[in-house]
Formats: sequence, structure tokens, C-alpha cells
Amino acid sequence: MSRFRRDAAVLAAYLAQFENTESNCTDPHTAATALTPEEHHQRRRDYADSLAWATAKQINNEDIAALTQMRQRYGFPPQS
Repeated sequence: MSRFRRDAAVLAAYLAQFENTESNCTDPHTAATALTPEEHHQRRRDYADSLAWATAKQINNEDIAALTQMRQRYGFPPQS
């Protein structure tokens, strides 16, 4: 597995923990992590993207840059 795909899979696994299907994302008192609706939607989009990258046959420079930004957004250490 390429490093890109592995990193995408790790990020997808991390983001999966924020999904709480039993809660209403507009009500922070019922959300597992008390995310704002926009934060919740952003995490869903990021989860879908990272999951797709984890199984992608081909990637481009834009995908690499987007994954790098996403990793930074969620506090993952920079790649060396």
C-alpha cells in the first residue's frame, strides 16, 4: 500500500469516530463531540474524500495537496 493510501486510510478511520447517526448535528447537546453543523458537514466531506483516496488507483498532485491540508486541519504531524 502506498504511503498516500495508508495516510488516507488512517485519516478516514480517525474521522469515522465523529459520526454519530443517533444524534442531530444541529443540536450540539446530542452530538458526540459537540461539533457545529458546518464542522460536522466538513468532517463528513473529508471522511468521504479520504476513504476514496484510500482505495484510489490513481492520484494526482491536487489529491496529495488536499490530503496534506486535511492532515494539518486535524492535527496530524507533518510528513517527513
